[in-house]
Amino acid sequence: MSVKIKDVAREANVSVATVSRVLNNIPLVNEETKKRVLDAIEKTGYKPNAIARSLKMQKTNTLGIMIPDISQAFYTNVVRGVEDVCNIYDYNIILCNTDSDAQKELKYFNVFIEKQCDGILFIGKSLKDELIEQIAISKIPVVFGALTDSQDRIPSVSIDNEQASYDLTMHLIENGHKKVAFFDDEDQTSFVGIERKKGYKRALESHGIPYRKEYVFDGKYSIKGGFDLMEELLKLEDLPTAVFALNDEMALGAIRKLEEKGLKVPQDMSVAGFNNFTISEWLTPSITTIAQPMYDIGALCARMLIKMLNGHKDEVKSLYVPHELIERESTSDIK
Repeated sequence: MSVKIKDVAREANVSVATVSRVLNNIPLVNEETKKRVLDAIEKTGYKPNAIARSLKMQKTNTLGIMIPDISQAFYTNVVRGVEDVCNIYDYNIILCNTDSDAQKELKYFNVFIEKQCDGILFIGKSLKDELIEQIAISKIPVVFGALTDSQDRIPSVSIDNEQASYDLTMHLIENGHKKVAFFDDEDQTSFVGIERKKGYKRALESHGIPYRKEYVFDGKYSIKGGFDLMEELLKLEDLPTAVFALNDEMALGAIRKLEEKGLKVPQDMSVAGFNNFTISEWLTPSITTIAQPMYDIGALCARMLIKMLNGHKDEVKSLYVPHELIERESTSDIK
């Protein structure tokens, strides 16, 4: 026979209302009585009905998380940061992979609403107008991670992608590279691609280097994507001396294609990536990259959202976290 709340009250010699206050952390019960209730719960093996409690409290202690692809190292690290903070504050998470598809984003957003999630974390590389409209209609608390809302309607945690890209491109230029190619995302709505291309172009302009469209290649955000783009690049008559790839995976693919063609990195061509995945340090050559605090982005997003849910929405502001240029073996001065 299942144990009911009145059984706990009888065991602790208190009212049902007192047991309810203890279960819901309402600060109207003294410590001695609270201890008796908790001991009675343990002794009787009482399990509160989470669904009933959530209906009563209008809170499920569940957050929805949308990411493009959990198999990508960046999002794996971000989600770990989210999960660790949620464990501290006793929140559960529902995780959905959207593949950066607008229809999937809307579908999963509505799933989170149906599942009565208290709030939603959207971690991604692009932001669609349809999703912004849905957020406005639903009024559910939302925080963005790894991207920002240009109109600052939704709080976010991200690095300054344009500045980070500028810093990396400047590193290549200062090493003597005047012909720098850029491996971009094939998704032209990609916030990451747009902002990093801005930084790339700004660095070129600051040194009077013309922007050459033939040096910009759009492809998949993956090792295979970088491999394929390098194959296209090597067909050019006037080859660049350096490549800036949108992430470390694309950089790895690019290096693999150069090696296949008998070319050496960085002697024949320098290659730089972005994100500082763990493997980037252990490859030969190790990859010059921009490090961003992936775990911290996730953790800060979760703390920000939980703060909003606890009635401190006005205190929550968008936040840029620091990035770092890490110079390794895959780039060098032009000899």
